[in-house]
This record gives sequence, C-alpha cells and structure tokens, in this order.
Amino acid sequence: MDHDQATKAKELHRNLEFIGLRAQATSVGLLQLCAELVKVGVLDDAAIQRIKDAIHHDITVSRPRTGSSAEFDRTLRQRLDMLFPKAETAERPAAIGNVAEMERALDVEAKAHPA
Repeated sequence: MDHDQATKAKELHRNLEFIGLRAQATSVGLLQLCAELVKVGVLDDAAIQRIKDAIHHDITVSRPRTGSSAEFDRTLRQRLDMLFPKAETAERPAAIGNVAEMERALDVEAKAHPA
C-alpha cells in the first residue's frame, strides 16, 4: 500500500471509529448486502475483490505491529476470501475459524521468523 492509500485508509478508519461503525452487526449487513448484489448480478468478483481490498487496507493500518506482517496479511486475505461470496455461487465458501486459531497461526509464524 503506498503512502497516499495508507493516509486515506487511516482517515477512513478514524471516521468509522468516530461514528461507531466498527460493530459486527455492520459487518454482517455488509456481507449480506454483497451476497444479495452478487446474486442479482450487480456485483462481480472484481467488485467483491475491491471491497475486500478496502477492508484489508483498514485492518492493516490499525493492526498491532507484533508478529509477522506477511503471515498476518496472508491469513487476513484468506479469511476475507472465505467470508465474501463468489459470483458463481453468491454464497460464502467456508467457515473462517475462530480468533484463537488465527492467533496460534500468527504466533507460530512469528516464532519461526522473528522480526
């Protein structure tokens, strides 16, 4: 992510936090909206990818700086792919696991590749 993208992502993150749109209910609504729009052909896979990229940018600028950023990035992208629908099916493909599993994956990577 270049400097301009990071600046914009940080500003959007601050604005969302300020108005309280960091809630799980908002995320659930976004996922359902995406599924509905994919189902009727309004969104394609490229549009879904841009939505996932926007979410990825926001999470990346706000994540703690511990552990492996490459592993965090890979795990985050995998989990976003699992949450959002694909144009062929308009359904989410898989469960993403829980927080403990993600923490363990990041911890194992951090120990294998200390910063």
